[in-house]
Amino acid sequence: MGKFNFDEIIPRENTDCMKYSAGAKVPGLRKEHIPMWIADMDFACPDNILEAMKKRIDQRIIGYTMPYSQEYLDTVASWFKRRSGWDIRTETIVHSSGVVSALDVAVKQLTKEGEGVIFCTPAYTPFNNVTVNNNRVPVYSPLLNDNGYYTFNYEEIEEFAKKKENTLFILCNPHNPTGRVWREEELRRVIDICLENDVFVVSDEIHGDLIRKTEKYIPALTLYPDCKRIIACTAPSKTFNIAGNQLSNIIIPDEEIAKKWWDAHLCGMPNPIALAACQAAYGDRESEEWLEELREYLDENMRYIDAFLKEKLPEAVFWYPEGTYLAWIDLSAYGSDEELERKIAANGVFIEYSDKDFVRDAKGYVRINAACPMSVLVEGMERIAEAIL
Repeated sequence: MGKFNFDEIIPRENTDCMKYSAGAKVPGLRKEHIPMWIADMDFACPDNILEAMKKRIDQRIIGYTMPYSQEYLDTVASWFKRRSGWDIRTETIVHSSGVVSALDVAVKQLTKEGEGVIFCTPAYTPFNNVTVNNNRVPVYSPLLNDNGYYTFNYEEIEEFAKKKENTLFILCNPHNPTGRVWREEELRRVIDICLENDVFVVSDEIHGDLIRKTEKYIPALTLYPDCKRIIACTAPSKTFNIAGNQLSNIIIPDEEIAKKWWDAHLCGMPNPIALAACQAAYGDRESEEWLEELREYLDENMRYIDAFLKEKLPEAVFWYPEGTYLAWIDLSAYGSDEELERKIAANGVFIEYSDKDFVRDAKGYVRINAACPMSVLVEGMERIAEAIL
């Protein structure tokens, strides 16, 4: 038993919680259900973060706020240096209300209408949304799938990058939804292709802290420390379950681009409570201890899913994810996408499905959020198996 209690069941009903309330609008989903969909954990935030938020509220004025404090910027930079050897110049840190907001701004600022934005599929749906909604053209490069293990299709990415109309590549590192944590040689090869063809790279690295104990997260900018054509999107939100605070730290090595984003408030202004929470998360030893225990707990949850599938659903295809707390599972042997969703929803589990919830090339797959107490995970997996067998 560790210092922190990840087995605790914390009621989230009647809190306007998206994870628990959105199910009421899902056709066919049993009213009493287990939500295992959106990337939001069912674990309490570390106490030191909650205390920092309360302390900021006690100052009694919650006005317009910007991360002017050098201490805040130093704390963010120190976290990444300590955790992954990433040397971040604090003047390159720009805030955003979230990674998706930053991607939206990046598409608008770094590309022109009608130009192509390349990203690998299956993909996180907002990658497509920020492209299409800004009148850019999505260019899909399907990852190569070897029995559940995904890799880049370098030849196709290079073919797309060589086309003058394609000017931006959105990288997901670690990858959502497949759970891949890209190796150095993989990152170098795909980024080299982009840079050699004058394609700007924006890397979504929001899951960088949430990797298996056996894996290593490599920030893209650690491999290209002097490159001004890469932007990295980071956030404490997934790591510490504070997504509702709406704060991300975007690393923009190009001083002119960074200054423009900062001066024009292109990503809005952060709320003061979120800044206090982020500084506590990255600067306090207690939250780092919490994260290490969380990673152990998530590793055990993933091991449970792996063993469960081998025993109860042996025809499922599941590659133990190297990162994230999301299990990406091919259940096509047990029915069509429509059949799977109908049966699982009727048996009271809310998960996400293939091309319906992700961008292309995901037929037969489901994504299950394993960031919950083990007792909840066991019940959810049992219900899924019961529904489709």
